[in-house]
Amino acid sequence: MELTSEELPELWRPPIVEGAGAARYLLAWGDDAEGVRWGFLLWPPRTRQTADGAEHDGQARWVRWEDIRPIAGEDYSTVPVADRLL
Repeated sequence: MELTSEELPELWRPPIVEGAGAARYLLAWGDDAEGVRWGFLLWPPRTRQTADGAEHDGQARWVRWEDIRPIAGEDYSTVPVADRLL
């Protein structure tokens, strides 16, 4: 079975926010047990050279909502809401 680009579904691009001093992708958001809101942000990958070649390390982490700033023109309506955080 061959697929053309017209047959492939559109991929979701998470919106960008300003968080932790740089632009990050907002993957999800949710509230913790005390009602504090958090955003799950994707950090850019880091590449390290090793004896076997290159090693890539990417990570995402929860950041307090008060440390996140929206960016004009981004659509945040499609960001998933996480279950209540513990």
